[in-house]
Amino acid sequence: MRLSRRSFLYGAAALTLMPWIWQTAGGALADSLRPWRALLIGINHYPQLAGVPPLGGCLTDVELVKNLLLDGWGLADSDIRLLTEQAATLDAVQETLGVLAQAGQPLLVYFSGYGTLWQQQPALVFADATTAGEGILPLAELLRTKGVQVWLDTRFSPPPTEGETLRWRFVPLQPVETRGVGSVPKDHLLWADLGVETHLNGVPMGLFTASLSHYLAALGGDRPLATSLMYTADELRWQTGAEIHLVSDGLPANAPLSPGFDGVVQGTSHDRALQIWCGGLSPWLLAHCHPHSRWSTADGAAIVDMTSFNGLMAQGVSSQPLQVGDRLYEQQRRLGKNLHLHVALDTNLSKIERVDAINALTNEEKVAVLNSSDPLPDVVLTKSETVGSYGLEWPVGTLLQHSCSGTNEAAKAGIRRLNPLLNALLAQKWLTLTLNPTSSQVAVCTTLEQISPTAKLLSRQSPPRSPNPLPDVLSTKLPPTNLETPLTLAKGDTCRWSLYNYSDRPLNIVAFAWDSSQGILLLPLQTQSWQLVVAPGLNIPLYTWTLNRPCQWLKVFIISSPRPLTRFSQLSSHPSHSEPLLIAGEDSLALVLGLLADLSSEPEGNEFCLDVREWCTQGFTLRVV
Repeated sequence: MRLSRRSFLYGAAALTLMPWIWQTAGGALADSLRPWRALLIGINHYPQLAGVPPLGGCLTDVELVKNLLLDGWGLADSDIRLLTEQAATLDAVQETLGVLAQAGQPLLVYFSGYGTLWQQQPALVFADATTAGEGILPLAELLRTKGVQVWLDTRFSPPPTEGETLRWRFVPLQPVETRGVGSVPKDHLLWADLGVETHLNGVPMGLFTASLSHYLAALGGDRPLATSLMYTADELRWQTGAEIHLVSDGLPANAPLSPGFDGVVQGTSHDRALQIWCGGLSPWLLAHCHPHSRWSTADGAAIVDMTSFNGLMAQGVSSQPLQVGDRLYEQQRRLGKNLHLHVALDTNLSKIERVDAINALTNEEKVAVLNSSDPLPDVVLTKSETVGSYGLEWPVGTLLQHSCSGTNEAAKAGIRRLNPLLNALLAQKWLTLTLNPTSSQVAVCTTLEQISPTAKLLSRQSPPRSPNPLPDVLSTKLPPTNLETPLTLAKGDTCRWSLYNYSDRPLNIVAFAWDSSQGILLLPLQTQSWQLVVAPGLNIPLYTWTLNRPCQWLKVFIISSPRPLTRFSQLSSHPSHSEPLLIAGEDSLALVLGLLADLSSEPEGNEFCLDVREWCTQGFTLRVV
C-alpha cells in the first residue's frame, strides 16, 4: 500500500520529466535517472515598491509545488531550496542559482510573484525591487543559467481588466510601450500568459499553478506533461473566459509514469485521523465537495471518510491505520444540492447601480452575490456604458455575447431578462462538477476529429485509471498539442465525436453542449432519442456537427454511465431533427439535475452521492470563428 519516495517514484518521475528537462527523449537510461534540484521562489510583499498592493497566493503556490515534487515525483527535502518573501532578493536568487548550477545537476526554477516589462523586456520582480530597476532580473538572463528549466506563475503585460475579484501579477515599473516589446522566450520555459490569483476554496493561489499541479499529480500513463497542459489550458480558458496561451518547451514523449493520485497522507494520529494534501483534485471541485465524501487507498482496503476541506488540505478518518506518504484516491463525491451561481459586480457600476443590482439579484433563488474577498466568480454583472443595458462578463472582463439587450434598462428589468441565462450558467456549472477525466474507471475513449474542410484528428480522452487496457486501435498518434491558441474551428466546419466502449458492460451515453452565446444545448445521438446505449467492444460515431454559427466558447460534455439514465429520459422529449436543441434556462437546469440524480446513489437526499468510478464525464472546449 505504501510507495517509497526514493525508489519507485524517483525513477518514474525522472522518466517522465526527462524529455522536458534535457530536451531529448533519446538519452541513456542512466542519464534520465540523474538527480535534479529545484529552487522555488514565492513573494507576496514588496516593501520598497510604494503603492503596489501585496499579492496573496505566492506562498501557497510554493507550498503546492513543493508538495508535488515531494509526494508526486519523489524528490527529497534536501533536493529543494526555498526563497520566499524578504529572503528572495535578487542577490540571494543569483547566489543560489550559481551554487546549484555549479553542482552540474538539472535545475527546476519555479517563480510565483510579480512580473514586469523593464526596458521593454520581460523581467521577474524580486523582494528588493525598486522603481529604479534594482531587484529585477530579465527572464532571458535567468534562462541562460546552465541546465535550467523555468516554471512561472506571473505576468509580463498589463491585465485585460481591473477588478476586486482577480489580482493580476503584473506591476508597471516603467511606462509600457506598445511598440518594441520583447517577446517572451520559449526555450526551457513553462508559462501561461495569465498571471492571476484569486481565492479558491478559501485560500489564495495562482490559477495556473493550482490547475497544472492538479493535473500533474492526478494523471498517470503516457505523455503526462502534455496531457496535463492540455487539460490545464482547457480548464483555465473555461473558468476565466481568457484566451490562455501556454509556452512549454520540450514536451515529453510517451514515457511511463506511475499511476496518479488525488491525495497524500501528510499527518496521522492515534485515532486514525488524517491530514491529507489533496493536490490531485481540482481546487474548483474541492470548493464544492461536502464532508463524508469518501476516498480510499489504491487497493480499496482502507476507506477514508473526509470530515472537512480547507484549501488544498483535508481532514479525514481512515478505516485502517495509514502512514505518512500513503496515496489516496477519490471514490465517492458528495455535492450539496444547494449549489449557487456566484455573481460579482463590475467595479465600474455606480453605488446606486450596485445597490439596485444586489436587490434584484437577491430575488434570484440560486444566485449568490460575491464580495471582493470572496472566491473567483462564475460571472460578473456589468452595464454597457453606451446603451445602459446590463450584461454578463467572464471573470477576465470579456462580455458574454448577446447578454446585453442594446436598450437602456433598470437593474430589476435587466436581471429578469438575464434569468434564463443565469439558470443555464448554473446548469453548466453542475455539468462541470461532474467532470472526472482523471478519477473515472469507466473504460471509454472519446475522440474529436474535424471532418471538413480537411480531415484531422483533434483530441482524444480516456480515463487513465481504467483497469482495462486501451485497445491497440486507439493507439493512433495524436497531433502535437497546440497550447498557444484555443482549439478553434471556423463557421461551417464539420466535426465529429466518436466513442469506443472497451469495457465489459453496456454504457448509456448522453451529450450536452454549453454555447456561451446561447445556453445549454442537447445533442441528439440517434433519431428517436437523446440517449444512446453502446454495447461492449463497439467503436461508433457519436455525433457529427456542422458548426453554423460563431461562438466565443463551446464546451461539449460527453457523459458515459453503466447506470440507466431514467430521470434524464423522463425529462427530455424525443428529438424532432438532427440539430442540437436549445433548452430554456430553467428546463436546462432541471434536466441536468435529473442526470445527476441518475448518477447518484442517494438521489432523494440533500446531496448527490456520486461514485466517481462508475461514470465518466469528458469535456471538449473549442471556439468557432
